[in-house]
Amino acid sequence: MNLFNIISEDFFKPLTSKHKSIYVDCIRLIYNTYKTELSFGVDKEVIISELENYFDKESNMEMVFDEDDEIAKDSRAKANAILRRLKESGWLEYELSNDYKVKVNLFDYAATMIESFNKIVKNEELEYQSLVSQIHATLLNKEAYVKPYEYIIKRVIENTEELIIGLKKLNTNIKKYIDAITNEKTASEIVKDFFVYHKDIGSKAYHRIKTSDNISHFRTSIIENLYNIINDRNIFDRAVVGYMEVEQIDEKVEAEELLRGQIMNIISHFRKYDDIIEEIDNKNSKYINSAVARAKFLLNNSNNTEGKISRILAYLSEEFNKDETLNLCDETDDTLFEVFNIFPQSFIDSDSLYVVPISKKMALPEKLSDKFGISEEERELRKLALKEKNKNRFSRKNINAYVHELLKDKKAVLASTIPLTTKRDLIKIIFISLYGKDRKSIYKTTQLNEIISVNDLRFCDFLIERCE
Repeated sequence: MNLFNIISEDFFKPLTSKHKSIYVDCIRLIYNTYKTELSFGVDKEVIISELENYFDKESNMEMVFDEDDEIAKDSRAKANAILRRLKESGWLEYELSNDYKVKVNLFDYAATMIESFNKIVKNEELEYQSLVSQIHATLLNKEAYVKPYEYIIKRVIENTEELIIGLKKLNTNIKKYIDAITNEKTASEIVKDFFVYHKDIGSKAYHRIKTSDNISHFRTSIIENLYNIINDRNIFDRAVVGYMEVEQIDEKVEAEELLRGQIMNIISHFRKYDDIIEEIDNKNSKYINSAVARAKFLLNNSNNTEGKISRILAYLSEEFNKDETLNLCDETDDTLFEVFNIFPQSFIDSDSLYVVPISKKMALPEKLSDKFGISEEERELRKLALKEKNKNRFSRKNINAYVHELLKDKKAVLASTIPLTTKRDLIKIIFISLYGKDRKSIYKTTQLNEIISVNDLRFCDFLIERCE
């Protein structure tokens, strides 16, 4: 659907006029007036009064509107003029109430736009941890599976999109700071920008996604539950019915394909999370290194080679930029290019750019002794020790063998029934739980909502089942 089939063609006109800043302030002020109301409708006089207060605090200069050459001198005239033009542009409308008072109603799409303005101005940080935990909690809510699409999938899709957009915005913000370094800035400006970056991004958003907001804590469970929705025919069929009703899709086959595609898209986002974080890591490192290198270069006034080159380049830049009419390819004073003349160097010492090579004596390798090595008996003993060590490792092979012996003719056993007397027994239970989530194992584990205590050790019980 075309955007301008919904909004007026003049919708953005106030935002491109010479009074655009005033329009934005007034639009946000009108929106804030609605916060205490039940709907986006307020008495016109209330709105006019709020706008009057705004103009009283601002400049007393006249406002000239180019569209019809109207001149608004006092605050009330300005308020009425602004309100009238917002109405003409499709931001709001007037409604006559039962008591014959005129109400000002914001259109729904205008309210959505103003909410976006507020988010941009406030520059609020995204709570990554909150979003991920909401997704995880929604998928674990068994009662919500009565209507899987309406109560679960739709919310998960919305939260995932918000999460990915937030990460992309963080990525873009880091790039913005990198690009700013290449501008003509002094060392003090670069250092100042660096501290602003550390305050706004480095110590907040970036630090949080690397520590407390680590999605990896929930990712495996989220992906498993999303696959369960697709694979459980009963849940998926109910979800398709809900999808057809909410999204107004008539064909069931089409609805199944679209819904499955959206769920797989969410899974793909969580699988690619590491790639996004890696790119953010690289850009963060690039910004820090670039800022430090640029500041060091500008601050380098020493007499070593680097300092001399720094001053030469600064001088050349200043000379080239003296004449603003000079193009890059125009001829310049030949004396400037004498800097690059090459001259012969007749001797090399410790102060030269070229490092004096250090000669090394090459000695013949010594012949190995015939006694070097170990006897056959010692070799066999070491083999036995290595086999015993491998036997005691908590490898997938050893854990599979242990579980196979544990199950025997049984279909399933509880983890709480496994003997638990030593630390190795506890570690073994942990590895059974970990490997149980891997398809390469001969068994699978199902978490139970029951905390058990065995020999003063507490853990969440789980079911161990043989794979079919």
